[in-house]
Amino acid sequence: DLDSQGYIDVQAGTPFAAASTIKIPILMAFFQDVDDGKIHLDEKLVMEEDVIAGGSGDMQYQQVGKTFTSLETVTKMIVISDNTATNMIIKRLGGKEELNQRFQKWGLTATIIKNPLPDLEGTNTTSPKDLGNILGLVNQGDILSLKSRDRVLEIMRQTKTRTLLPEGLGEGASIAHKTGDIGTVLGDAGVIDMPNGKRYIASVLVSRPHNDIRGRTLIKEISRTIYDYLEKNPVVTFMFEDWIQ
Repeated sequence: DLDSQGYIDVQAGTPFAAASTIKIPILMAFFQDVDDGKIHLDEKLVMEEDVIAGGSGDMQYQQVGKTFTSLETVTKMIVISDNTATNMIIKRLGGKEELNQRFQKWGLTATIIKNPLPDLEGTNTTSPKDLGNILGLVNQGDILSLKSRDRVLEIMRQTKTRTLLPEGLGEGASIAHKTGDIGTVLGDAGVIDMPNGKRYIASVLVSRPHNDIRGRTLIKEISRTIYDYLEKNPVVTFMFEDWIQ
């Protein structure tokens, strides 16, 4: 709860395979470099052979050597979870080691990039707490300018996959989020705005038997439970440990 700082923490510090939720901190690093003048939104990025990846996204089907603006590339990374776009952004930001150092500086202790996307083996890691914390830092304007924060949230509101946290929200709510799915791990993290004016962060990662539908159901039910509670109790001034039990 971004108003009261009340929260639920159920094994939130546990590292999980990040899947495409790793794209959230990468997005923040990109816009931090925009703020610092290291990247321009209209600069051209070249899609080279070494960044092309299968799985999510349509850039993989384009001709090698095609150029995209950095804004178009980072938007595809989030909105359609394009893995080729992600690898292009990682490369433009200086590579995985540079990004991992930045993640550590932000206090993201479980968030590590070890391999390019799609990383179906799940070697890249994060935790629900890390994802929630980076979204909180962005919301507060701690690591991005207000202009970049607003642009980040607008991009994340366009995420095409709407089958996890969004399914638990009520009418009139909006969510800026990013999902992840590698079969054995399913996740979603985002910033939710309620019609009553409340804003909160939700971050859920679930381990499951490969593609087990119960993972999706669980995330939806968690989302619905929290939304319903905050709708009925808009002023929350305590931590939720007792309530979640």
